[in-house]
Amino acid sequence: MNCERRGGRNWSLLLIFGSIAIAVLASLFWLASALLSLVKAAEPIAFSLYCMEHIDECPTKGPRSVRYSATLMQLVSKVQTQVNSEITPRRETVDVWSADVSSGDCDDYVMTKRRRLIRAGIPATAMRVAVSRRFGEGHVVLIVNTDKGEIVLDNLRRAAHLR
Repeated sequence: MNCERRGGRNWSLLLIFGSIAIAVLASLFWLASALLSLVKAAEPIAFSLYCMEHIDECPTKGPRSVRYSATLMQLVSKVQTQVNSEITPRRETVDVWSADVSSGDCDDYVMTKRRRLIRAGIPATAMRVAVSRRFGEGHVVLIVNTDKGEIVLDNLRRAAHLR
């Protein structure tokens, strides 16, 4: 009879510690997810290095979005088409972010499009660089934030699109 009671107590302790372990693991999972979302939101370090050399193109104050209009979409589409046709794709052995180049990789397309949009009057603060994985490799696109959503400019697509 004593063995049964002690065995019952062991099950109770196991359930209590198991519940605590599950709660701790759930908390750790939540924390890891929160930290990962912060990392995803951070801008690429190479973009920060570019901004250190081109401070005038990287203000920190200004509007975070622009008003969507047909005129804006025409401008963005024109820049997308022009830059995609002017730059020849090239894999870089050393990843240096540049604008106004004749050949380069995705970040060079992004920085050239960004510079042209800034010169056309789009606030730099209303644009951001987004990092993703494509075919197992890092890839960047330019995002223009509008009141109707984000316009994505990607050198792997013919047209800019609103999402």
